[in-house]
Amino acid sequence: MKHHLAVNIDRPESTLLFVGYQAHGTLGRELVDGAKQVRLFGAMRDVRARVSRINGFSGHADRTELARWISHLTSRPRRVFLNHGELSTMEAFRDYLSEKVGVTAHIPEYRETVELE
Repeated sequence: MKHHLAVNIDRPESTLLFVGYQAHGTLGRELVDGAKQVRLFGAMRDVRARVSRINGFSGHADRTELARWISHLTSRPRRVFLNHGELSTMEAFRDYLSEKVGVTAHIPEYRETVELE
């Protein structure tokens, strides 16, 4: 996560979207609280990316809850990116989303870049 953050934190065209609670004293909390600079990998970094959050959505939802949430979106996403958790769990969830929800999910590789249309 921090590597993706390091690549995007100073890019005004990027959005850092936080889903769920950010505990006090964490980098996530600093960002959602509006920090203009944060320490990342031992260096101070300017926050130029847009920081947004989705309130009322638990970061601990299970796959059924997450699939239900995606299914109820007014506009179904073309692709979902899975970037948190054990690889085997993300692979199983990717397959579940494809089979049960009809949504393509992608698990990015370290330093992978993705062009969004």
